[in-house]
Amino acid sequence: MGQAGFDLAVIDYSADGTDETAFPRERIDSLRNAPAGPAIVLSYLSIGEAEDYRFYWEDDWKPGNPSWLGHENPDWEGNFRVAYWDSGWREIVLRYLDKILDAGFDGVYCDLVDQYEYFMERGRDSAAIEMADLVAEIRAAGRVRNPDFRVFVQNASELPGLVASYLESVDGIGQEDIYYGYERDGVATPSEVTSWLENNLAVFRDAGKSVLTVDYPFSLSENKPHFDSQTRQKIDLAYERSASNGFIPYCTVRELNFMTINPGHEPASVRDREGSGSPRPASPALLPNYPNPFNGSTVIPVAVPRPVHAILSVFDSRGAEMARIHDGMVRAGRTEFRWDGRSFGDRPAASGVYFAVWEAEGRRETVKMILVR
Repeated sequence: MGQAGFDLAVIDYSADGTDETAFPRERIDSLRNAPAGPAIVLSYLSIGEAEDYRFYWEDDWKPGNPSWLGHENPDWEGNFRVAYWDSGWREIVLRYLDKILDAGFDGVYCDLVDQYEYFMERGRDSAAIEMADLVAEIRAAGRVRNPDFRVFVQNASELPGLVASYLESVDGIGQEDIYYGYERDGVATPSEVTSWLENNLAVFRDAGKSVLTVDYPFSLSENKPHFDSQTRQKIDLAYERSASNGFIPYCTVRELNFMTINPGHEPASVRDREGSGSPRPASPALLPNYPNPFNGSTVIPVAVPRPVHAILSVFDSRGAEMARIHDGMVRAGRTEFRWDGRSFGDRPAASGVYFAVWEAEGRRETVKMILVR
């Protein structure tokens, strides 16, 4: 990963999941400060299932002993459903978190958050609140030792609609199968599911959270990517659709055992190393504003792979500059700017069509905005 140039990585805290191969702090620091550029390094943390290869597992454990341990996941050998509200399991999660903090990770990526659905379907009405409480407890514990500790969650994008306080406990979400893989790898997700997920994720985005989309467009193999023309079209569509919503896209294989670098969507440092060979399309830096249409103000997001000097302006339909929102350096990653619907001289702009224009590194990008008074 150190040479790959990604801005964020999710890895296990050890090479094979055991304490014996746990990564030392120096290794995590080297990933965070890699030659290809700085990165956020998150540790995978399963909070809805116990894994029989972890440090906490005891040889005599079986479903029902301890009392919070449920049956094995038929799709993932060695993974067992847990009563995640039980104090015994929560104590284990916090011990696990201590190991992650000791190694110097920037945060955690919590998996199996959607386990609450299983218990709600079986009559545990408090299951959603209890899962949200566990995530909040993890974040609070992490921030005692690191005030900047980040908590990302996987899936369960509907949870804020069930527990309003949930958004306060997370810094980002990763959503699988939003465009490809919901029914089968390589197959487009049904449009109604995609729309439902996009609406759910917009709640996170509008709250200022990072939204990662993870899709599985590879139909021929679960553990090694392939880039035939049809698959590349799927990848391009997933990236375009995700970015148009202000999300951060990625496509890979279901087994998650391969660091996929998708052609045409490489990190900037990879494109730089490739030199002046075949040109690769650059991902847009200027993302669609929201809300749009808007009344009052709108947010204009940008996402850049490295610090850059940029100008962000607003022009009217005749091409006249109405407002200069930013003229200076922009940090790497996602940054959100706000236009309050006012022009130079603090005059309110009239209803109509306007254009956000981004200029950086010799490129000019435009997004159409509609102001309704």
